[in-house]
Amino acid sequence: MAAFMFAQAARQNTTVDENPHIAAGYSYLVERDYRLNPEHPPLIKGLAAIPLVIGDFNFPTDSSAWTDDVNGQWTLGTQFLYESGNNPDTMAFLARVFPILITLAFGTLLFIWARELFGSIAALFALTMFVFSPNFLAHGALVTTDVGAAFAFFFATYFLFRYLKRQTNINLLIAGLAFGLAQLIKFSLILLIPYFVGLIVLWVLFKDRPLQLISFQTVKKLNIYVLKLIFIGLIGLAVVYPAYQYTIADYPAERQARDTAALLENHPNPMLAKAVIWMSDKPVLRAYGQFFLGHLMVFQRVSGGNTTYFLGDVSSTAWKHYFPVVFALKTPFALLVMMGLAGAITAKAGWRETRIIQRSRGRWRNKLKRIGNKGYELGDKYFYFIAFALFIVFYWMISILGNLNIGFRHILPTMPFIYLIIIGVLHYWMHEKITVRSFNPIHIFFNILRAMRRRWTRITVVFVLVIWYTASSLSVYPHFISFFTEAIGGAQNGYKFVVDSNLDWGQDLRGLAKWVDERDIEKIKVDYFGGGSPSYYLGEKYEPFNPSDVSQRHGWIAISATLLQSGRGEPTKGYDKSTAHYMWLNDYEPVITIGHSIFIYNIK
Repeated sequence: MAAFMFAQAARQNTTVDENPHIAAGYSYLVERDYRLNPEHPPLIKGLAAIPLVIGDFNFPTDSSAWTDDVNGQWTLGTQFLYESGNNPDTMAFLARVFPILITLAFGTLLFIWARELFGSIAALFALTMFVFSPNFLAHGALVTTDVGAAFAFFFATYFLFRYLKRQTNINLLIAGLAFGLAQLIKFSLILLIPYFVGLIVLWVLFKDRPLQLISFQTVKKLNIYVLKLIFIGLIGLAVVYPAYQYTIADYPAERQARDTAALLENHPNPMLAKAVIWMSDKPVLRAYGQFFLGHLMVFQRVSGGNTTYFLGDVSSTAWKHYFPVVFALKTPFALLVMMGLAGAITAKAGWRETRIIQRSRGRWRNKLKRIGNKGYELGDKYFYFIAFALFIVFYWMISILGNLNIGFRHILPTMPFIYLIIIGVLHYWMHEKITVRSFNPIHIFFNILRAMRRRWTRITVVFVLVIWYTASSLSVYPHFISFFTEAIGGAQNGYKFVVDSNLDWGQDLRGLAKWVDERDIEKIKVDYFGGGSPSYYLGEKYEPFNPSDVSQRHGWIAISATLLQSGRGEPTKGYDKSTAHYMWLNDYEPVITIGHSIFIYNIK
């Protein structure tokens, strides 16, 4: 996995979000100023910038994007990498080192937890699913917060479970520290609070259950656990403070107050906005003011939505079926088969357990009581499966109800929990115990033979699925961002369904420049979506392309898939802007597609 990601880091130019993240992280460490990219916490960006601080790079502090603009991250990010005499490819590679290391640490923790739960073979299975996940391979090598956020959810949850299993003060402290670090990675980690509350309820229900569920003792236990969660939260806030205090040390208080007021001017919750603005210039509270500013900006961003192409339509309002469809499109088909198999196994086992009780003699009231007792027994035995499923359902519900449809990367936090459920169910399935129904030696012998045949058949099925999964992922190498399931024909057909970070995040501009040079093309018109700079990579060969200008519709033309599809989709849900400016290209076939994301035409 390290080899794949480092190769990708060396080959790809910066994607959409990387320029502002790299510039912001560098400014936090060198300038100790948080005026850039306040909508994300500092940890990932700061770590990514460490190798850059060691190097000798020019940071444009004289730019108006730094001196005058409010959060001029996009302009300054491009200036820092491409217009300040720096080598952007070297900078991008160095900045990607720490995100790659975090991704590798993620896989290591997944292996450790899976081994604790199911043993070494199952842990290796889980690690294989992670290592060959095209989505983790794609986004784990980028200076963004998506994989970091997925790791933070997993990391904080692991240490909360560790505390619940062994409730010592040191484990409580570690759980608090893990929660605090998670809050420094992405603001969506605030969702850990309701999830942790749900986990505590499950723990009292199935693991630390009093003799009578509805009793004063239950309320007392819940109150104690809630107090411990509050303590974990306070430790987390204590961790957040020094990190933010460092990054605002040279950020003038009056500038922070002015920027905060401008960013929250039209916030949908004026009361919270006023409170954060008030905090922004108070010496002791400024750090938390900047921290809570980020939360409010994320809330504003999610509620505001984004313009997206999806299944032939274009809208700025989210689709409820967006994430389920994208999940099916961006997941190797073998994993979908594993999920279906694990679901069928679980349903069959549950049906068998309830049927045994239903067939037993006695009144329905007693049967229901036995079903309830069986439920508690199974809840205790399979507590981790229930807890993981709770997170998946909760996170998916939040994602579906939100108004932000950007890409698969936003549901990455659920993937490791999906892996653990799958490998756990398949592990029990492959190691199903032999049932002895007779003490006849011949019957026992044939029972053992049948059980061995069944076990090896199941092992073979799982092994084939793992090989299929791995081959499916590697089939798109080195273009992991552009991965799409083989069920739709793979990456070459992905643009018909969704774009943006699912397919085209601007990662193939260097590939376009290389292709143009190899063919000695003198001039090429480019309509580019991404973080790279066409003028930097193409030089005098580059000409900006306006699709609405009929006089430009000839010669070599390169168009990013995101812009191409947004210009020939159907406007829906009241979207009233033009989406037909690339309809005329339906009469032409591209000469080639660079990395599945940039379409090249040669129109005579």
